[in-house]
Amino acid sequence: METLFQNGSKFNLILGSDILSPYFYLILVASIYLSFRLGFPQIRFLFLALKILTGNMDFKGSKGQLVHSQAFFAGIGSSLLAGSVIGTALAVAYGGIGVLFWIWVMSLLVMPIRFVSSTLAVKFRNQLPSGRYLSGPMYFIEKALRAKWLAVAFSLASLVTVLLFGGIFPFVGLTYITKEGLSLSGLSGPISISVILLFIVIGGVRRVGRAASILAPVGIILFVFGYITLFSNGMISFFGFLSDVTKEAFSIKALQGGGAFGILRGLSVSLSTFFLSTETAVGKSSGIAGVVRTDYAAKQGLVSMLASFFEGFVMATLVGFVLYSYGAVNLDTILSFPDRILEQKDSLSAILFFISFLCFGVLSLAGWFYSGEQNAFYVFGEKFSNFFRMLFIGSTLGFSYLYVKYGVDVLSFVMHWGYIAAVITSVPLLVSLMLLGKSANLELKKYLSESGARYEIFKDIYLLFLTLLPKNLISKIFGYFSMFKMPRFMMIPILKAFAKAYKINLSEAELEIKEYASLNQFFTRALRAEARIIDSAPNAVVSPTDSKITSFGNINQSTIIQAKGIDYSVKELLGSEKYYPHFTNGKYITFYLSPQDYHRIHSPFAGQILGYYYEPGKLFPVNDLAVLNIRGLFPKNERLITFLQTEYGKIAVIKVGASNVGKIRVTYDNKIVTNNWIRFAKEHHYKDVSIMIDKGSELGRFEMGSTVILVFENDTIDLTNISLGDKIQYGTTVGNFRSKTTKLPVKP
Repeated sequence: METLFQNGSKFNLILGSDILSPYFYLILVASIYLSFRLGFPQIRFLFLALKILTGNMDFKGSKGQLVHSQAFFAGIGSSLLAGSVIGTALAVAYGGIGVLFWIWVMSLLVMPIRFVSSTLAVKFRNQLPSGRYLSGPMYFIEKALRAKWLAVAFSLASLVTVLLFGGIFPFVGLTYITKEGLSLSGLSGPISISVILLFIVIGGVRRVGRAASILAPVGIILFVFGYITLFSNGMISFFGFLSDVTKEAFSIKALQGGGAFGILRGLSVSLSTFFLSTETAVGKSSGIAGVVRTDYAAKQGLVSMLASFFEGFVMATLVGFVLYSYGAVNLDTILSFPDRILEQKDSLSAILFFISFLCFGVLSLAGWFYSGEQNAFYVFGEKFSNFFRMLFIGSTLGFSYLYVKYGVDVLSFVMHWGYIAAVITSVPLLVSLMLLGKSANLELKKYLSESGARYEIFKDIYLLFLTLLPKNLISKIFGYFSMFKMPRFMMIPILKAFAKAYKINLSEAELEIKEYASLNQFFTRALRAEARIIDSAPNAVVSPTDSKITSFGNINQSTIIQAKGIDYSVKELLGSEKYYPHFTNGKYITFYLSPQDYHRIHSPFAGQILGYYYEPGKLFPVNDLAVLNIRGLFPKNERLITFLQTEYGKIAVIKVGASNVGKIRVTYDNKIVTNNWIRFAKEHHYKDVSIMIDKGSELGRFEMGSTVILVFENDTIDLTNISLGDKIQYGTTVGNFRSKTTKLPVKP
C-alpha cells in the first residue's frame, strides 16, 4: 500500500516537506535537552499536573485572569481536536500506521517544551494599570534574553502565522464543515461563526476563558458520542491495532526509503506534520497561559504539558484507530475518508460530530485572535492592535468566500503557507526555550520547595498504590502472620520493638509482655481492671475505644459530612434497610484507632443488641491521608455494624475494617467472621433472644488498627466535651442522652 513517503511529490503540493525535516530536528534537540535539563518533569509530575488542571490546587488569592483549566482549553482549542485529527491523518498518509508509535514517543519528549514556554510566559508577563495582562514569548525573549530585536522578529512572524495558520486555515476548515456537513449555503455559516467569535473576543480574555469552560466540555462530549456511534461498528480489535502499530513502527519495509537516511526523512516529515498541526512550539498557547491566575509560574507550565499528552496519546490514538480500521492509510484513502462521514451527514450522530469540531474551532479562533492581539500590541501598540482585529475578521471571511467560490484549492493554498509561517515562527522560540531552560527549572524548584507540592506528589503515588494493591489479600496474609507463634526468645524482642515504635503504655496491659505468644495476642491485649474509669452517670454516653476523634457533628438529612467536600450517605454506611431511616438528621462521632491504641471496643451505653449488618468491602487504610482523599472511603471499606437499642434511642456502632486488619470480632456472636476468602453482605436480627450489654462492657475487637463510628438517632443526644483531634480513652463521656423513650427489652 503506497504511502506519501513513496510519492513525496504529492505531499510537497500540500505542505512542502523540505521545510518540515529541519523543524523536526530542532524540536527533537530541544525536547531531549529540556527533558534532561528539567529532570523529565513529564514523568515525575504527570499526576500533579492533572490535579492542578482539575482546580483542586487553585489559590483564589493569586493574580491573573483565567483559571488553569480555562487557559488550558483556550490555548489548545484547535490542537486538541482539529489539529490532532489533521496531523494524525497526514502523518499516517506519509509514514504509514507505524508512525503512530513514534508520535507517542515524541509526545512524551516534547512535553517540557510546553512547560518551559508557559512557565516563562507567566513569570515575565506585564500588567497594565487597567489590570490587563500582556504575555507571550516576545516578553520573555526580551526580558530574559535581553534580545529586543529577536522578540520583535518573533512577533512579526507570529502575526503572519496567526492570520494564515491560526485564522484563515481553521476558518476555511469550519466553512467546509458548515457547507458540506451541515448544508449551510453560501457564507451563512462563516458569518454566523464570525458573529459568535466577535461576541467572545470583544469581552476580552476573561470571556474567552468562560467560553473555553463551556465549549471544551461540550465539544469533548459530542466528539466522544459521535466517534462511538459513527465508527464503532467498523472497528477492528484495539489490541490487534496496537500490535500492528508496534510492528510497523520497527518495519523498514513500511518506510521503504532506502537506508537510514530514508527512514529518518520519513519519520521527520511525518512527525513534523503532526506536531505542527498540534501547534507545538508555535507560541500561541503560552500567550494565553501567561494570563492565568496562579501563585507559582510553574503550575501553569505543568498544566500546559498535558496538551501534548492528550494530543499524542489520546487523540492521535483514537484517530489512528479509526483510519486503520477503515483502511485509510494512504493519501487517496485518507482524503476520501470524510466522504464516509458525509454519507451520514443527516444523522444525529454526524451532526453532533460536526458540532464538536465547530465548538473547538470557535475556541481555537478565539485563542489565536487573542494571541494576535498580544503580538500586535507588542510591536505596534494599541492602535495597530485595533486594526489587527479588523484584519483578522476580514481576512478569514474573505478566504471563506474564496473557498466557497473556488473550492478545495483555496484550502490547500492556505494550509501550505500557514505551515511554512508556523515553522518560521517556531525557530526563534525553540532556540529561546533552550537558552532559558535554567530559568524555568528554577521556577519549578521554587514551586516544589515552597508550595507543598512534594507532599501532593507523594500523596498521589500513595493513593495510586492503595488503589492497585490487593488490599484484602495483603490484610489476610498480615493477619496470619500476626497470629503466628514464635519461640519466646524471638517473640519478646519483636513485641518490645513494636511497643517502642508506637510508644505503647505497657503498664496498662493485663499481662507482662513476655506472656504474649503472638503479635495478635499483644495487639488485642486486655487492660488491667483499674486502668479505665467508666462514667456512671445515668445518661452519660462514653467513648467505646481508646482513640482520636477525627470528626463529629450533625447528620444533614441522611448525609454525614466527614470533612469539607467529603461526605457520604447514612444508607451507604449502615447498609441495613430496616435501621438506617432511624438515623436521619441524627448525630455521629468518628474515632480513629492508631497502632498505639488499645484495640478492644466497648459498649457506649447499656442496652439491647438488636442485630448486625455485615458489608464485605475493600480494606483501604483509614489514616487522614486516605480518608481525606479517597471519596466515600468508609462506605467502601469492610464494615460490621452493631445496632444497639438503649432506653434513650438507638445507637449504631460501626466497626470499619482497614489495611492489615486481620479480623473484626464481636463478643455477642461467635459466628460472625470478617475478612474471609468468600464474603457476602449479611443482615441479621436477634428475634428469639434478648442480648443485653452494660455500659463499658466489651463489645468486640480489632485485630490491628481501624475506625469506629457511633451514629445516634435524631434529638436523642447532646455531644459534649469533645474536640477534633482529641485523644480520648474508652469510658470517657462524649455526650449526654436527653430523655428516655422506651423500656428494655424490646421486641425487634
